[in-house]
Amino acid sequence: MDVITRHRLQLLAVEPGGLEALPGRERLQRTYDAFLAATPYENLSNNLSVSYAPEDSDRWPRATDRLLRENAAHGLGGTSFSLSYALRDLFRGLGANAHCTLGHNLVTEEAHAAVVVYDDEGPWLYDPALLLPTPVPVRPGGSTRDSLGCCMLLPRCGPTLTVCLEPLGEERRQVYSIIPVPAPPTCFRQAWVASFHRGRHAPLRMARRVGDEIRRYGERPGSLEILRPDGRIEVTTGPAPVDLLHRSFGIDRDLLAGWFAAHGGSTSGVSAPPRAPLA
Repeated sequence: MDVITRHRLQLLAVEPGGLEALPGRERLQRTYDAFLAATPYENLSNNLSVSYAPEDSDRWPRATDRLLRENAAHGLGGTSFSLSYALRDLFRGLGANAHCTLGHNLVTEEAHAAVVVYDDEGPWLYDPALLLPTPVPVRPGGSTRDSLGCCMLLPRCGPTLTVCLEPLGEERRQVYSIIPVPAPPTCFRQAWVASFHRGRHAPLRMARRVGDEIRRYGERPGSLEILRPDGRIEVTTGPAPVDLLHRSFGIDRDLLAGWFAAHGGSTSGVSAPPRAPLA
């Protein structure tokens, strides 16, 4: 394990020495557990990247070390591209044959990124943006199940698979289609840049898994949804619930307050000056 991987693991509060004696899959799972616990899905970082450099798309994507630094300092995570890119690098640092792969979101019609890992037991799909706690075996009918529901891969057409979610007590829904092979770096980069919205075209979205609980926030319609094994709770929020989002997702309170203040939202009495671009 090289010094860069050790540094990255320490940013996630993972002791590198404790991983080296573990079997390969267990080593990856331990790292994935820490990554999932630390890095929320959120598009605030995307919106900030665009607002800081609206005409320079090369600066929008946040690569591994930037994401991990901003997570340690401000609690930020990222969207599927940032999360998958960083997870792939972490896995490669542990010796895994890991690659970023691209899917097609069947709801938004946009690209979706995930990670595919190849080992002696076949390929495995890791999707931190969907908050899946374990990887899905890449084959028709491959599935993973936990206390909150099931994710499965169903055949679609030729080599294409459909990723489906079946939350507890709800009907199965199709999320994205995918041919789970490594994405060429140029194609991945182009899709990543295209996933950003210029200006503030994307309302804030956040999601985080905390043990057997998933928390999801949507600025529109303005609600916090909590999914637990014993049921679902939905809380209506105000136009800028800074304290609630900070408690629920761990994102820096001043960063949230500054964003809402700059974009016309109430900050519950908080006045925050505009922040400089994140390092």
